[in-house]
Amino acid sequence: MPESVNATRHALLDSLRAHLPQDSFATWFQKVSVIEWENGVLKIAANNNYVKQWIESHYRNDVLAVARSIQPETHAVEVVFLPNLPSARSERPQALDEVISGSIARRGERSASETLKTHPTFRLSSFVAGATNRLAYDACASATASPGALYNPLLIHADHGLGKTHLLQGLAHALHEQRVKVRLVSCEEFANAYLRALQERKLDAFRADYRSCQALVVDDIQFLAGKEKTQDEMLHTFDALRNLGRQIALSSDVHPREIKNLDPRLAERFVSGLVVRIPPPDFATRVDLIRSKADSRRLAVTPALAEIVAARVERSVRELEGVVCKIGALSATEGKAPDKEMVVLALRELGYLREGPLSLDEILAAVVQRTNQSADEVRGSKRHASLVRTRHMAMYLCKQLTSFSLGEIGIYFGNRDHSTVLHAVRKVTEDLKKDEQLRLEVQTVRRGLGH
Repeated sequence: MPESVNATRHALLDSLRAHLPQDSFATWFQKVSVIEWENGVLKIAANNNYVKQWIESHYRNDVLAVARSIQPETHAVEVVFLPNLPSARSERPQALDEVISGSIARRGERSASETLKTHPTFRLSSFVAGATNRLAYDACASATASPGALYNPLLIHADHGLGKTHLLQGLAHALHEQRVKVRLVSCEEFANAYLRALQERKLDAFRADYRSCQALVVDDIQFLAGKEKTQDEMLHTFDALRNLGRQIALSSDVHPREIKNLDPRLAERFVSGLVVRIPPPDFATRVDLIRSKADSRRLAVTPALAEIVAARVERSVRELEGVVCKIGALSATEGKAPDKEMVVLALRELGYLREGPLSLDEILAAVVQRTNQSADEVRGSKRHASLVRTRHMAMYLCKQLTSFSLGEIGIYFGNRDHSTVLHAVRKVTEDLKKDEQLRLEVQTVRRGLGH
């Protein structure tokens, strides 16, 4: 390759290093190679599929801007995934056909003994990332791009059913695809293996197995609580791997400092890297999760139907999946696509909708969930514009969806007069004719309540 072309390609990487934050360049471009730059098209390759996807979605415009500063005629950037690339700073980047042929030649090198036991659908690519779990997802993606470099250890804690096991298994699988030697275990499996090795006098083999891996992924570390000898072994395993720069990823039901009877030395090590909490998914993420789960079952669940479920099922991803499973069963039995009646029936049979008329508490809870305000504020005396708008909408829906009188609704909303409720009902009725946003909010709340 001519030296001038090689220099131009190196200039691109040097300019990107100057253009991007240091951590961003180190994470996403350290193992990226320029493989072609002709006819105004820059083609770069990453040896990690998650790096490829991340650059496409987050850095394509940055790369294009930097490329144009070097070659103004550049009009497009293509990112490809090639698992066997030379270093990004190589003096002689391989030709694309050489890389591809080398990749094909090396397929199947991994022996059967190196297979990784993961859930077939627990991949990072299938994880539904939203506002509440984005940081945890991004951290796992970063760990696959630069194992042991940025977030080590990486610890994710969350209540049951919020996706921490999915993320850990997705991380382990992604590293395994890069031919990183990964040890993926539950904490219970680690403890049982250690006790078995102790009883059979095979501690040396146990330690060689765990301390020779390039990445250790342990789920549910709260299981260590009260197990002093197992904690000592985990402590020494942790230190041995981290001293070698090996990636460690962990999950727990609670923050490590909240695990009772956990050795303070272990707790200190567990929080020495990145600790991320996953809270329950927000409304928008729940809608996305429902549609994703439905798509995997080939169920035609519309956004409107997904919103009905999302408004009633809030606590965990597993619960959402259970509702989708129920809808799928009803759909198969009735021989038709899911509709509103079917979704409401599924929610009612699973206990998310009770029999009988709606209560004022239920309606107000559905409204404030949509508007991100508190029930106490809506029923209180404050009168700033957004709060008054929410109060009026709640009063309107209470009148529309229940048999309570205006006076009873007024008393519920902070001992207000019946004329106040009447004014709210009339105002919302008029506003619905011209306010598209309000109409959408009212429809969403009604769907969530099964109406």
